[in-house]
Amino acid sequence: MGTRSESLLLTLWFSVKSIAMNKTSQATAILGAGVLAVLLFVYLNSEEIRVPATTPSVKFSNHTLEAGVSIYSPTFAIAAVDINGDLKDDLLVGNHGYPPTLYLNHDGKMTNAGKALPIFKPDDRHGYTIVDLDNDGDRDLLYAGGGQDGIGKGSGNGVYKNLLAEKGSLEFIKDASTSGIAFPSLRARQFHPVANASGDMVDLYLTSLHKRRKDSTNLYIANSSTSEELLLNVDDSASLNQRFESNGMDLFFDYDRDGQVDFLRLGQLRVRIYKNYGGVFKHEPSALDSLFRVGSATVADLNSDGYPDLYLGGISGHTNSDNVSSNAQEIHFVIVNQEGDDFDRIAFSTTQKTLAINFRQHLSDQGKNRTDATDIFLGASNENPLGRSVIIEQEQAAGTPKDFDKPGTYIWFEKEEKLWHVVWAHSADIEGDSKGIIASQGIQIVDREDLETLPPRSVRDYVVVNHHGLSWEPLKLEELEHTQWTNDVTAADFNNDGFVDIVGVRSRDYAKENGTPFIMLNQGGFAFTREDILDNSEDDIFRADVIVHGFFNDDGLPDLFYTNGAGLLPSHHGPYQFWLNDSDNSADYLLLELEGTTANRDAIGAQVELYDSQDQLIGYRELGPAYGRSQDTHKLHFGTGGEQGPFMLKVLWPGQAGVEDFQLQRTGFHHIRQSELAPSS
Repeated sequence: MGTRSESLLLTLWFSVKSIAMNKTSQATAILGAGVLAVLLFVYLNSEEIRVPATTPSVKFSNHTLEAGVSIYSPTFAIAAVDINGDLKDDLLVGNHGYPPTLYLNHDGKMTNAGKALPIFKPDDRHGYTIVDLDNDGDRDLLYAGGGQDGIGKGSGNGVYKNLLAEKGSLEFIKDASTSGIAFPSLRARQFHPVANASGDMVDLYLTSLHKRRKDSTNLYIANSSTSEELLLNVDDSASLNQRFESNGMDLFFDYDRDGQVDFLRLGQLRVRIYKNYGGVFKHEPSALDSLFRVGSATVADLNSDGYPDLYLGGISGHTNSDNVSSNAQEIHFVIVNQEGDDFDRIAFSTTQKTLAINFRQHLSDQGKNRTDATDIFLGASNENPLGRSVIIEQEQAAGTPKDFDKPGTYIWFEKEEKLWHVVWAHSADIEGDSKGIIASQGIQIVDREDLETLPPRSVRDYVVVNHHGLSWEPLKLEELEHTQWTNDVTAADFNNDGFVDIVGVRSRDYAKENGTPFIMLNQGGFAFTREDILDNSEDDIFRADVIVHGFFNDDGLPDLFYTNGAGLLPSHHGPYQFWLNDSDNSADYLLLELEGTTANRDAIGAQVELYDSQDQLIGYRELGPAYGRSQDTHKLHFGTGGEQGPFMLKVLWPGQAGVEDFQLQRTGFHHIRQSELAPSS
């Protein structure tokens, strides 16, 4: 929306929606809708989109070591949010299968505070959500339990109440409400927070994978907590209680700005938008339905017109190739039993006299993890090792095997060549892939034979234009074509020029070299330039997972944290990466911490418009869509493109009928608290 006059349009829009919802008068509703249509027509045909005079560059520096977060781990989720109430963004990293890591931010240095969160045992845990469930001023924590790769008993969900408000120091305690929503039989992925209809509480939507779980379903959970206790119960009547396959990347946001949050479903690599009709969510057919192979998404007002657009990340998928990647310490491999394929081979040298193997592989055709080592053969004797994850000495594996008549993995060391050899022998009668990790020191692969590779599928990411809530238009930009997996994306104005950019992380097929993070730098008017950023050799043989932006120092520029631990063996044990934003124009920003009073304390669902001194819309933000598996900062950030104020901020608090205005005289940080006299719905 271009100027404050559009607030009249918003008010009319909400009024007509209210009339239609309450069915006060069909004639009145038709009249209101007609007036709205006229105003929309005038507005849509007189729109002026802001375009930057110049687009400043973006620079990041790697501070992983300095921040104290140099960790290698499987991962699944990140939250970048103020956990201890000091207005600095902290970090929680969900280490898939292991206890999470909780870091508190002390001026950009992260201190491990894991003792405050009593989750100490390894278990299959997935997405983490940190949000104020009881409106007491501190943020509570939930995690979604896993299904042991879909083949085990499964682990339940967990709810932990934050006692910061009660005790004055950070401490989480497992809450009794856990028992009511644990659902250990599900393959849960994420609790998505969503403001309830009145806006005063944050409800939850639990998403899951349902393969191998016949009774599994997604569940809408109503929150009626008080300051004394957390009360979370399944709403059995909710329209979203359906078997939507989900990897936890779905989004809740108000795409048509009618005051009711809608649902973007990403399941089975397809996109569907579900419009909220007074609490009933219905699939709204649109151009989004034609998009396939989409695995990630983020929401942002990319052209500063007051409506949230979409960036969708494409997934190329598996190629059924033999992939072998390595660095000086590890070899990662996936070898596929293809038709007519008898053997696959590699040879490599090391500076160490031992190998460590980890072949605890998941055999997809059998649906279970193999535990015996009778398909691994060492040296000339074809001896089986003691297990699938063991140390192998050169002497133990000395000599070339006499034959390769049994299907399996053959490992031996040739003393004269000073080379290790690995042969994967296949059988036409036995299906199944081989995958795993071989570790040593000073690894150099010197030969590869018979590795069959197929070209990856060409896919694309999408910028999808939201035409004022009336229609969607996917843009097929040349810069968005690729052959990788865009695993996660985050949206922020990384150079403070007033236009929201996109940063994403990509990987390739399993055991293939990792992708390089990228930025789509917004030039205005849906023009973007794509650049590779955050290039780091530590990532090379691992698998990019999720990425968040937060504010880890006080310069007003969005910083980045991402992980490289996606999936199962191999390549799932990669490094955390912590990057600070060193771009130049750090003074050109507004950073807002919203606090609801009659609305929920975290203001989940709030809609915010920022105007400059000339009544020009700088941008639109909504609080809540970024609270998924990769939970971005709770703070709302606007780059101002050189504007220093004064500014007009317009906030539609969740569940409220009218917009509340705030005059801001300067750039920088502002705490925005809802007036208790703000009009309620």
